[in-house]
Amino acid sequence: MGMKEEAEITKSESLDFIEAIHKERVYPLMYCHIEIKGKLDICRLRKAVALSCQYVPEVLYVFDFEKYCFVKKDYAAEDTIILEERESYHPMMWDLGTNTQLKIFIRRRERGWVLVIGMSHLLADGSGFLQYLYLLCHLYNGRKLPYTLKNRRDIAYLLKEVHISGPTEQTRNGKKVSLRPIRSYSTEKNYYCLKEIITSDELNIIRKMAKQYGATLNDVFISAYARILAKQQRINKVVIPCPADLRGFKPYSDKLTVANMTGIYHRITIEVLPGHRFTDTLQQVHLETEMQKVRRRCFCGISLLENVYGIIPDFLLRGIVKAVYRLQPVSYTNIGVINDSLLTLHDCTITDCYLTGTYRRFPDFQLTCSTFKNICTLNCMLIGDVKDKESCLNIIRLVKQELTTWGIAR
Repeated sequence: MGMKEEAEITKSESLDFIEAIHKERVYPLMYCHIEIKGKLDICRLRKAVALSCQYVPEVLYVFDFEKYCFVKKDYAAEDTIILEERESYHPMMWDLGTNTQLKIFIRRRERGWVLVIGMSHLLADGSGFLQYLYLLCHLYNGRKLPYTLKNRRDIAYLLKEVHISGPTEQTRNGKKVSLRPIRSYSTEKNYYCLKEIITSDELNIIRKMAKQYGATLNDVFISAYARILAKQQRINKVVIPCPADLRGFKPYSDKLTVANMTGIYHRITIEVLPGHRFTDTLQQVHLETEMQKVRRRCFCGISLLENVYGIIPDFLLRGIVKAVYRLQPVSYTNIGVINDSLLTLHDCTITDCYLTGTYRRFPDFQLTCSTFKNICTLNCMLIGDVKDKESCLNIIRLVKQELTTWGIAR
């Protein structure tokens, strides 16, 4: 008898572990929604997925939730592509423990195509997902890679010589502040992808205003969100967790980093008092985010987790991580700009693109922002009933109104 072949395995990294242990509450998936005009070549797309596995083989692996690793099974590129007939919206979810870490849902329209590309959050964060999408487009377009790419998934290089300072005064003052859920409990399981658009003209005005105050667009979005949450809950202090791409602190330009490399500012504390103008909130948010960035607060807890991961038994580590990385019912993420010069498909015009997180059940609500061709999409994904849908859509609309009214008022 021949020896049994050992399965090819990629160990998970410490930040993958965080996503894995929260899967019962927040299933680790992300999506890129793309609308296309032109002739999409599905055979060419399938070949591009196959070629991408030379660099990110894990897209065809399954995830072992007991041993916390990616395991190669008998999946091929064609297993990631799903052609859909139906026009009605339905959830694009699948079991990452028994299936691939990538799925591409394709639907034909009269004048083009709709693609929804789903990626496992166990494998990558938003920035890593974008890197994979750019790689996929590069291969689809038949271009040669400029150098021998290797995908780096470990975060050790990011943690070298990182000095984390203590929490800000604003964080200490808001230590006991917490937000109530903004959603109502529902037993219904309807799936919704909700969005509002900030047009290019509107975004240009908002960007110009932000520049006048020395603030970033991210500061502006957080400010608008905080002000709406304060009004909705009739409170004068709001705490919002804010993810941060750790790659920005130590760029690693000659490598792919299709991986989880996101830290989090656990508590951006914002005071919204009666009479506060938008600019009052914005200046406060900008100062707080800058101070937290300088103090490297987004690295807090990551070095410790990295040092003990794989040493402490998983059942003990799960409890520690759940306590440190406690999920909040109200959250925010800004995926940033989707590069339209890198996200291209031969003989096609991409007319719309935005990224979203996973579908969230009660009590969780997450506002997601992404920008493509200078159009910003505000989005939330949820599982609930019609009433829940309307209340969440109203939040997004109010955030947009807060942003655009500020721009016009000035």
